[in-house]
Amino acid sequence: METILKQTTSFRDDLLKDLKDTEFAMYYLEAALADYTEDGDTEAFWTALRDVAEAQGGIGKLTERTKINP
Repeated sequence: METILKQTTSFRDDLLKDLKDTEFAMYYLEAALADYTEDGDTEAFWTALRDVAEAQGGIGKLTERTKINP
């Protein structure tokens, strides 16, 4: 069991790594928006937005890149 644990990675760490890729992040947000449109689950949509913002360097860095006032 210890060997398996040493060889695995955190889902969240892997997700944040993938979300650094702008195209992957776009598809992730599109899927979250589609789910929100279907079921109205705002919490899941806000979580997706938070994940992307965190992966892209945080809100400050994201606002710099997008020229949007936080």
